[in-house]
Amino acid sequence: MDWFNRNWRGLSFVGILIAVWAIVAALRLIDPIILPAPWNVVRAVPGMLRERLLADIALTLGRVLAALAVACVFGIPVGLFLGYRQRAYKIVEGPLHALRSVPASALFPLFLIVAGVGETSIVALAAYPSLLVIMVNAISGAALANQSRLYQARLLNLNSWHTVSDVLFYEALPSIFDGIRTAVSYSLVLVVAVEMFIGLGERGLGRGIYLYQSSYRIPETYGAIMIAGMIGILLNWVVTKLQHHMLRWLPNVREEQ
Repeated sequence: MDWFNRNWRGLSFVGILIAVWAIVAALRLIDPIILPAPWNVVRAVPGMLRERLLADIALTLGRVLAALAVACVFGIPVGLFLGYRQRAYKIVEGPLHALRSVPASALFPLFLIVAGVGETSIVALAAYPSLLVIMVNAISGAALANQSRLYQARLLNLNSWHTVSDVLFYEALPSIFDGIRTAVSYSLVLVVAVEMFIGLGERGLGRGIYLYQSSYRIPETYGAIMIAGMIGILLNWVVTKLQHHMLRWLPNVREEQ
């Protein structure tokens, strides 16, 4: 009940959109080949799941999670180190922001050359912008760390490793989670786009959307797109819950819970 009270505005907005969609479809104000009725989309979903979509969802989700794991494993420690060693960060700051300005999709031919045609190139392409986002957020969080805590770490004669892992990591954690939340969207969008347009193999949620659209199975196309959106919402919810659990010592997080 508390969850509903906190989210009733968003749920009401979604309900209004669905109602408008249903009215437009019932009155045939838009050709069904462009906008099918919502009940047709709902009826198409069980058949899609039996046909191929469960395997496609599992494969796409695995690729997204693999990209996020790579981005976190490399982005968080490197970002914390650069945030702690500002002189080192000044050296790489320009190239780092230049890399962020290059669209990941423009680098896909390079990933194909380096990593080859297959799963590695898809995961690498999705991990690339996610790693940069998480790294930059970790740098920002570490640079804004409470100086009194760093001073206490120096008084306790903590070495660089323990200062970064025991102090800076927790100081930068709110910023790191902000980066992870953004990286989730980047990873999902890039994985689905590569599956859809590059077509490395015949599986994946993006490939399913493309095949449904190319065969003019419009309700199935809408259904697959909506499932992709729900996966994004689910991933964001998981990150938010993990953030609340790991940052429960912050006053604003306790209030949200």
